Amino acid sequence: MEIWFLEDETPGIRTKLPLLAAGIVIRLRISHSKDDSTIKLRPCRRTQLIPKWSTSSPDGKKYRLEQDWAGQRRTLAASAVHQLAPGLIEDVTSNGSDLCTLFNDHQQQFLEDCADLRIAFAGLTPLGPVNAAKWKNIKVGDLDSEVDAERWTFGSVDFLELSIRAERDAGKHQRRFEEAIRAQGLSFSLEQEPKTSQILTELSTAHHADR
Repeated sequence: MEIWFLEDETPGIRTKLPLLAAGIVIRLRISHSKDDSTIKLRPCRRTQLIPKWSTSSPDGKKYRLEQDWAGQRRTLAASAVHQLAPGLIEDVTSNGSDLCTLFNDHQQQFLEDCADLRIAFAGLTPLGPVNAAKWKNIKVGDLDSEVDAERWTFGSVDFLELSIRAERDAGKHQRRFEEAIRAQGLSFSLEQEPKTSQILTELSTAHHADR
């Protein structure tokens, strides 16, 4: 896969990565099976979400609300996703086409209703691409839950994320998951920085170095 992010790289602004600082992540993903755009609020407050956005869509694909746990970190994440025609992301990122074409009305309404910042897509800068690979439903030791693995690489950043989903008893599942990972000889920090924060910092640094 290739992954791009959109950020506000306006010269001279005081806050670096202002969208990320406001809990807004805008991501584009190119893969062999489907291309999509995602607008995510993370960390998200319940008070940001008006009733229309307080629950996931029935299939969880168009709009998803979930707890994101990593080590001791607990955050609420809300995501609006839109599937795109093949080649559209590449056209926009390579040829400077209108960024608005990558997002539907549902996503833009989500931003308008719930985000702490007003965003004009035309002022954003595509950062990327990040090379990514994903493996689903991996068996790890005697763990009951199936594990997804995702590796991201860009510049000096190279990391592997392992994850599971739990509908209930999340604490119990997390403990078993961590035990199964350690049993494979792997180690990790309990205070894990989100991979999006790490990669956006690297992408922004590379963007300014190229200017």
